[in-house]
Amino acid sequence: MSTDWLTIGVEEEYQILDSDGHLQPFIDALMTSIAQEVGADQVRPEMIQSVVEVGTTICQTVGEAKEQLSRFRAMLNRVLEPVGMRIACAGTHPFSRWQDQQITEKERYKMLEDEMQDVVREILIFGLHVHVALPDPDRRMEIMNEARYFLPHLLALSTSSPFWDGRETGLKSYRSVIWSRFPRTGIPPDFSSYDEYENYIDMLVRTGCIDDGKRIWWDLRSHPHHPTLEWRCCDQTTRIEETVAIAGLCQAICAKLLRLRERNLGFRKYMPALIAENKWRAMRHGTAGKLIDFGRQSEIPTAQLAEELLEFIDEVVDELESREAVRYVETILREGTSADRQLRIYRETGSLKEVVENLCAETAGQPSLRHAAAQQAGD
Repeated sequence: MSTDWLTIGVEEEYQILDSDGHLQPFIDALMTSIAQEVGADQVRPEMIQSVVEVGTTICQTVGEAKEQLSRFRAMLNRVLEPVGMRIACAGTHPFSRWQDQQITEKERYKMLEDEMQDVVREILIFGLHVHVALPDPDRRMEIMNEARYFLPHLLALSTSSPFWDGRETGLKSYRSVIWSRFPRTGIPPDFSSYDEYENYIDMLVRTGCIDDGKRIWWDLRSHPHHPTLEWRCCDQTTRIEETVAIAGLCQAICAKLLRLRERNLGFRKYMPALIAENKWRAMRHGTAGKLIDFGRQSEIPTAQLAEELLEFIDEVVDELESREAVRYVETILREGTSADRQLRIYRETGSLKEVVENLCAETAGQPSLRHAAAQQAGD
């Protein structure tokens, strides 16, 4: 099986912060400032004015995606620095309040606000989305049905939202709680064919539930306008290496499931309700807890299942040129996710501002502040 057509695209959502670490509604001025920048057409406003979204072009490899995302992060920080601002990457902001945010002046966003009221206004969250090209629509649905199983694994590895409204929530991904208040979210149902999926969307459109398929917000969906499978379960990861590792896993899972089909083998499908049990565990504990291995019918440490996932995709990562990228999972398991690092800093300093400063440093590709301080002490 050639994997040349398994192209990917990655979307990241960044926080726009002032010098004190508070979110700022600066998107309009930012878009004006970057108008002449290379790749500016890949930078977009989001619903909340203190959010900026970037998206790569269609990439053959995760290496290409990393190059583009690194450039976006550097460019946005360079443009924001003269006005005393910067970006940060995490699933939630540790202390800024949703009540203080402003909705972007765009008709679609205003319509959503009118329909959903505070459910929309509270959406002060930041996600990572990965598109994997699967041109055959029926095959796309088959892979979606099977790939759902891995959504909790990916969420656990990406957790970066332990704080909400100035509180330690006790969860590693509180973003997932906020997002679950939207309709048509969570683990997708099983579809026997693409026609069944289209009929489902047509029914929702005809009955006034949605205006188009973009308002299907599952953790994994067949994109309504592109021939891609879109992975939407993850918190916005902080380090660029974390983003690229997650993107590599999404691409490799699709490749491996396709390879099994070539051999007349399949990957067992599990009920969405069972997968949702694992999703809760990932939200609560990240990589530090246990997930259910449904084949073994037992609880297994999440870290062990993440290592088994690396073994599962091992035969495809060289062809995809992503072996180095996905091996960063080992670093995540060793050092913890962004959520773990945020909690460590908070417990050491008692300061959410220090947490934000560290997020900004890691977003910019600099060492963790606590790590740097430890190194200086050692010197």
